[in-house]
Amino acid sequence: MSTTISPISPDFSAHHAEQFRADVVGKIVQNAVSAQGADAVSLDRDVINRLDDSTSERLDAWPVTNQKHSGRCWEFAGLNVLRARMIKELNVEDFAFSQNFVAFHDKLEKANHILVRAIETADQPLEDEDVRDVLQPIGDGGYWTQFLDLIKKYGIVPQWAMPDTESAGNTDQMNRALSTVLRRAIGSIRSTKNVDSTDVPDDVAAKQDEIRLATMADIWRILAIHLGTPPTEFSWQYRDKDKAFHTEGTMTPLEFAHKYVPANIYDYVALTHDPREEHPVGHRYVIDHTPFMEGGTPYTHVTAAIDDLKSTAIETIRSGEPVWFSCDVSQQFDRQSGIWDAQLHNYEALYGVGMSIAKADRLRLHESSATHAMALVGVDLVDGQPKRWRVENSWGDEVGTKGFFTMDDSWFEEYVFQVIVAPERLTEAQRQANTEEPIVLPHWDVF
Repeated sequence: MSTTISPISPDFSAHHAEQFRADVVGKIVQNAVSAQGADAVSLDRDVINRLDDSTSERLDAWPVTNQKHSGRCWEFAGLNVLRARMIKELNVEDFAFSQNFVAFHDKLEKANHILVRAIETADQPLEDEDVRDVLQPIGDGGYWTQFLDLIKKYGIVPQWAMPDTESAGNTDQMNRALSTVLRRAIGSIRSTKNVDSTDVPDDVAAKQDEIRLATMADIWRILAIHLGTPPTEFSWQYRDKDKAFHTEGTMTPLEFAHKYVPANIYDYVALTHDPREEHPVGHRYVIDHTPFMEGGTPYTHVTAAIDDLKSTAIETIRSGEPVWFSCDVSQQFDRQSGIWDAQLHNYEALYGVGMSIAKADRLRLHESSATHAMALVGVDLVDGQPKRWRVENSWGDEVGTKGFFTMDDSWFEEYVFQVIVAPERLTEAQRQANTEEPIVLPHWDVF
């Protein structure tokens, strides 16, 4: 079957330029966007004016945190869920866990996972999709289950025991160094197959593991230089709101986690709204090539209707607990005012072209994906139905309402994908689905 080549003619642009010069409205829009940017011009002021930040249910009475220029949102959101419990249990004005401590061990585990996969794919050509995936730069992102695995293995510490460094909030230089060292090691691992044709498989495996261990020592050193040295123990004491002083003596990070992280949180379930027909509601899925921690827990979720995500989130908030959730953060969003609404920007009117894509097709076409994790800390209920949601972000207190954001329920419908909830809040069908053998999602799927 022959393919017809359809190049753009030389006068295509000139023809459309002539038409555009006659478009009075188009010229005005061009001037506005040139001066202010598309997002500022496309904002619907009626939407902004009707979205106040009050909610009938609200948990927060603490300041927000700041992940700065890093992709650690999932860690911040997880620690913010635990933080709310900690503030209540200790009867203190505020408390913060060390996000840096979690990030250090996350990078360590990711590096080891990459090297293990490099060994597993050493015989595959460089053009293979799995090999290309292994060669990707090491990143900051992660999942709820990954967060739990790290706490279970390494524990947690108060923020002052391992505060953020400059690199913790600006990870590019550190990630670049880590990626270079890992790619160098991957090249060495792949070359072991060709060094000596007389090598038996056990000898090759031993050489590869020797490279892995030596590289992991280098990785640890780079992490320590950028993020600091993780504490192995610390002195734990605090003063509560009633001015009573408490001292618990010296604790290790694991002892601290065992004391303050509730055991049932490790059983929490990811409910995911995936409207694609090929991924029907009521089934369990697992992401291929997870966990990112060798020996950890594969990253699974149960598909559910969007109303189920809302109802379980409402129940959780009303019980006094924030809700970890993931979403496509930059869609229909104004950062400075801290507002999300499905109709916040009228891009079709701005450009004069069709741009609407249904949620399921946005996922299929990779127009939308879970790009950010935060915590739901409030909801405004009218006759039992959610109208808007209060969100604890981790972008500092200079945006939104001192760092807290307002999400219209229409935005929840379109751009929220996952909530983490206690198993007792699931329906019987969802609990049953969570026991099923999971369906494998390829690592390149949007979830």
